[in-house]
Amino acid sequence: MEFIGDVEARWLVEDGADRKMILLAPFAFKDGGGFTWQAEPGDEIDGASIPEVIWSKLVGTPFIGDYRRASVVHDVACEKHIKSSKEAHRMFYDAMLKDGTNPTRALLFYMAVRVFGPKWKTGDQAKKFEFSESSAEELQPIFEAIEAALDQVLGD
Repeated sequence: MEFIGDVEARWLVEDGADRKMILLAPFAFKDGGGFTWQAEPGDEIDGASIPEVIWSKLVGTPFIGDYRRASVVHDVACEKHIKSSKEAHRMFYDAMLKDGTNPTRALLFYMAVRVFGPKWKTGDQAKKFEFSESSAEELQPIFEAIEAALDQVLGD
């Protein structure tokens, strides 16, 4: 696994909060299976999709942290849908680890994008996470899986 190139970008000025950037040079991540996740000049990125309400030293902010380069290729993967969302989110996890992100933080970010991030099959339109009217019984298997993962990460 390796990053290819350097992230070169320019801030975009637009109405509202100016968070988006446009890539000026090619950048990529080659995953463990040999697939190259390419980001091209002209692709737009907005950093890690961390809700502002939880920005902190523990969680981080969109452009500060060892996950910045991983977020670039993940942003582009979430726009282009060359592979499935599951594969793109896994690449994000692997790229974070390769870039030195603390494994616990990388796992939490991965869980967040798998649960709350966009979902698609290769080439399909992304579907955003939406809250539905599910019963507690319907959600119990999902809750138990998340709880087990958090217990393992947090050591509870």
